[in-house]
Amino acid sequence: TNEPATFECRVDGAPFAVCANPHNLTGLNDGFHAFEVRAIDAAGNIDATPATRTWIVDTTPPDTGIASGPQLPINSTSAAFAFSATETDSMFECSLDGAAFVSCTSPMSYSGLAEGSHIFAVRAIDAVGNTDPSPASRAWTVDMIAPDTIISSFEVNPDATVATVSFSANEAGTFECRVDTAPVAPCVSPQNISGLPPGSHTFEVRARDIA
Repeated sequence: TNEPATFECRVDGAPFAVCANPHNLTGLNDGFHAFEVRAIDAAGNIDATPATRTWIVDTTPPDTGIASGPQLPINSTSAAFAFSATETDSMFECSLDGAAFVSCTSPMSYSGLAEGSHIFAVRAIDAVGNTDPSPASRAWTVDMIAPDTIISSFEVNPDATVATVSFSANEAGTFECRVDTAPVAPCVSPQNISGLPPGSHTFEVRARDIA
């Protein structure tokens, strides 16, 4: 103001009230706010165009989510993760296997991963610096080692036209079998084989692990 005056202020459309300069505001809720101040001179003339300032209070951190990426054992030393946040203007920080969080963008890719367990974590940071206190995470295992299959028993009936084969592997998974040159097909142990013609035959079984 260009002359001695008093001031009246209001916040968010509330009634004007006498206020001091500077005027401190506390306890504001998250959301849009508007502050208005008008001057009143010694003669009682009121500024018809109050000065206005608007702003947004944001104390709520964003929530981070992982949209895709491995979460089971995989037979690859590479992995990629796509992620997002509940606030579209957020930035992201990522961490692999407990390392320090570093700036990243979605999708985040890794290569040259070692055999064994891994964990990926990501947190969102919104435009005013609120950081997700509970980063999203995804755990998985790199498994590049093929299982070993073992035939534990092989029994045939007296005329050798029916055989029963039991087998196992050194890790969890599924099995595929074939007799002679038949196509490979899923199978379980024990496997019963019948209707064999006279002559020699070959049974093969292989394990496929979870990766």
